[in-house]
Amino acid sequence: MSTQKKNMNDVKNPDMEDNAMLVSNAMVEEQIAHNIIKLLDNRAQYLTFAEEQRLAAARNLAVKKLAYLQMQAASHHGINWSGNVLQWFGHHRMASAAFFIGALLIALFVVQQFGFNNHLENSDAFLLASDLPPEAYADKGFDAWIGSN
Repeated sequence: MSTQKKNMNDVKNPDMEDNAMLVSNAMVEEQIAHNIIKLLDNRAQYLTFAEEQRLAAARNLAVKKLAYLQMQAASHHGINWSGNVLQWFGHHRMASAAFFIGALLIALFVVQQFGFNNHLENSDAFLLASDLPPEAYADKGFDAWIGSN
């Protein structure tokens, strides 16, 4: 019995090892990032005026480049980033048409299921609750009598 327990303890769960490795890697990366931030903060205290000017110019250039790339991608795909949902649906006609048809089908289903007219006159409950026996509806002369009255 003890050898069986020992064999079970020797078998390792690969999922647990993968999770432990991911957590370990994340902790190492976080420590590296923390060390880099500390080094940059220490070095930033000793920047010259010329270095500060170059860094500011490089930052402005990067921001302008990013804004240009976003504008170019938006115009290429026909997307207006103003946040107007109606404009998004206008540019994506297939998606909006599919959404509209799906909503219409769901509404139709709901109306049919919960409609006010339950077709009581065609159901067995109507026949059982009526004043006439069900055999009267099966009689051929009854239809003629209804038509004449």
